[in-house]
Amino acid sequence: MPEPNAPAAAAESLPLPPVAPLGGSKWARFYRGPSAVAVVTPDLIAVEGAVISPDGEVTPIEDNPEAGEPLTETPSFWLEAGEKVSLGQFLTGSFNIALRLPTFHHIIGSVLTARQTDVLARLGKLRDYAPLVAPRACSKVVFARFQPGAVAGPLVRFVADQLRLPAAAPGTPIAVLPVRQFERFGLVNRASLTAWLRAKRFLIVEPERLKLSELLELFAAAPVVLLADPRQAGLLGLCNPGTKILEIAPEGWLGASAHYLATLFGLDWQPFLACPPSYPLRGALPFGSLVPCSYEIPIRELALALQTLLDS
Repeated sequence: MPEPNAPAAAAESLPLPPVAPLGGSKWARFYRGPSAVAVVTPDLIAVEGAVISPDGEVTPIEDNPEAGEPLTETPSFWLEAGEKVSLGQFLTGSFNIALRLPTFHHIIGSVLTARQTDVLARLGKLRDYAPLVAPRACSKVVFARFQPGAVAGPLVRFVADQLRLPAAAPGTPIAVLPVRQFERFGLVNRASLTAWLRAKRFLIVEPERLKLSELLELFAAAPVVLLADPRQAGLLGLCNPGTKILEIAPEGWLGASAHYLATLFGLDWQPFLACPPSYPLRGALPFGSLVPCSYEIPIRELALALQTLLDS
């Protein structure tokens, strides 16, 4: 059997429709974001007689006699889950494969977050899941390997299509801001931006804290979604076709995932470039910052971009 660290399947480069970004410096016109996205069909990699740890590390069963008897004779599928996996990443990750492989009656992985638990329960897979709190022996464990930076192509529709609620009357516009402990760059003007968004009747959504039922209702009815956290791009699959998406990214750091998902799900996507990341050489880090580089989302320019999106 192949090793679990075997290379993932080669990705296919899929062109993305060009969209001129709003905001940014005078140099932003030279960069419209990625012109293509790497799309891959994940490989399934099986390992027999192995011990797997809660973080997914695999070692030979003969090297771990304390692991005990194999967890089950049925093949186990390793699911990328836990605190380090955002809800958006969870919805577009290996869970799509776990649901499509009925022969894998046993799913294992890290201890689930509350929202990941909600997803499994809603789709009838919670009883099949065994969280690992210590290394366990498996007679056979199967992994899905994704190439870093690639998306799983149309496969990501599987979970979203089962969770998405039917279109309803337009509801409240929502905004998803980066979570401090996982943000790549510190958001300097988070407080003033939050106050401005609330004044504009946006609901600031924290996906990991809301109940799944509430989250599904909000995204299904949202006429506009402001996305400033690339880790939550997978939540766009919960929107109904035609929803207007304004993705915010520091200049030079606009990714392709949200653009691809918006194209896949028929959403009206528009990028907005905030200020580029900077490092305060002569000053202290912004209050509450956990990372050295920081950026600002200029509110005046954001207001103009939002109006442009609404008028389109």
